[in-house]
Amino acid sequence: MSNQAQPTYPRNTWYVAATAAEVTNKPLGRQICGERMVFYRALEGKMAAVEDFCPHRGAPLSLGRVCEGKLVCGYHGLEMGCDGKTVAMPGQRVRGFPAIKSYPVEE
Repeated sequence: MSNQAQPTYPRNTWYVAATAAEVTNKPLGRQICGERMVFYRALEGKMAAVEDFCPHRGAPLSLGRVCEGKLVCGYHGLEMGCDGKTVAMPGQRVRGFPAIKSYPVEE
């Protein structure tokens, strides 16, 4: 275990995360200020960013895909909305899944 202090970053400020051309029809995983997040194009091409963590089994959502404006986990198909709330999952109810962080995005 390292004794080095973890860096601190200014919060509640804007950071450049990607160019518009980098966020395509596939999820883009990035780490900003020590937080793993995933960027993708939701409905009508709107850019969205949420925590890169599936609340079902912890898989990185950046390894999934985008389908009809929803971010779909590649592990069990959990569908996430832009607000970080679970929308659907094949064969299961999703009411019990906690929301993940969503981040404001400006393009």
